[in-house]
Amino acid sequence: MTVQIEKLATLLAENAINVEEFANCMGIPVKEADSLCNGTRKVPASQARQIEQTFSKPDRWLDNDIPDGGPNYDLFG
Repeated sequence: MTVQIEKLATLLAENAINVEEFANCMGIPVKEADSLCNGTRKVPASQARQIEQTFSKPDRWLDNDIPDGGPNYDLFG
């Protein structure tokens, strides 16, 4: 699960957003976004797919145990 925390932290940094802005992008309460980002709550598979689609990450990117593995589809990176 620590890889998910690292990936979510990277995602926030790449997009220059905070947890509140992440929550707004995902349409979830800030408290839920905070628990996902700090690791107190595991990201469900359906929500992981939504995160990947919202932030243009490859399929199963959040489930992959490699910290920054896989291709990056960031148009500006």
